[in-house]
Amino acid sequence: MIQAFVNTEKGIRNINSLEVSRLPKDAVWLDLLDPDPEEEAAVESFLRIDVPSEEEIVEIEDSSRFYQRKDNVYVTATVLSRLETGRISDTDVRFALTPKTLVSIRYEDSRPFRLFSGRLLRDSSESESSDSIMEKMLEMIVDDMADILERIALDVDELSHKIFFSRRTGNMESDAASEISLHDVIKYLGRYGEQVSEIRLSILNMNRLLIFLSQCGEKWWRTETRSRLQTLIRDVRSLTEHAAFLANRVSFMLDGVLGMINIEQNNIIKIFSVAAVVFLPPTLIASIYGMNFRSMPELSWDFGYPVAILLMIISALLPYSFFKRKGWL
Repeated sequence: MIQAFVNTEKGIRNINSLEVSRLPKDAVWLDLLDPDPEEEAAVESFLRIDVPSEEEIVEIEDSSRFYQRKDNVYVTATVLSRLETGRISDTDVRFALTPKTLVSIRYEDSRPFRLFSGRLLRDSSESESSDSIMEKMLEMIVDDMADILERIALDVDELSHKIFFSRRTGNMESDAASEISLHDVIKYLGRYGEQVSEIRLSILNMNRLLIFLSQCGEKWWRTETRSRLQTLIRDVRSLTEHAAFLANRVSFMLDGVLGMINIEQNNIIKIFSVAAVVFLPPTLIASIYGMNFRSMPELSWDFGYPVAILLMIISALLPYSFFKRKGWL
């Protein structure tokens, strides 16, 4: 599907794929979503650029993601989108920037593009250039990254309070007074750690993309675009620091939870150890008087049985009282 955005006297308007039999010459942005071969050929013929395949877009080396051919600039951005399930989805988007037209090639729909296209149609009131639309699109992507990072930070903060301000067991999904399962906590922390890793990878890619763009387009880029790119670079660096802090916090929380689990396991083992020590003396006494030797004078006592029982009880209470006084129980 192709959407064409063109400049008019009243601002930007779009032409959907049903109307694009011939691409408009005044198109300032062409958005290709999962294009078919005919649409790729139309864009290549119109702008005389190569439309990359999905396999080419996902390549990770810098020479394939960021490069310039004459006045045309080609960059690939990793765009994140938080789904309703809470999971983060990422997709690579290739931008081809020419002096007159911006082309975006993507194979998955994502939230930043939906928001940006609506904002562009609603708020644009003057003639837009391809480089200004590119900068505003990247600004929307960075803002969406920040929103996702903030949401994860709030979730991690809430989980941290549940871990360190309540020692409970149970289901985390109930109300605040409910109990918390350390097993579930580990799964939540693993999920947050994976999400933060995906965000850090996307931010790293965005930082390299912006640095590359800041060194391109000397002949035809607007001064305002260059200035806003520098602001974006500073914003991305601040997100990098925040994501690193969040990753360290998740790691600290995971270490804390594992420490709690070790303490609980040690407490269980301690109980078994104390129980073994408490029942060892009675077992010893019972073993002695269970040998049934004829020369044992106690076997003929009428009060031998209650004396043995009493000795076993006393021998069990003495180590139990000792452990209790030491605070080991």
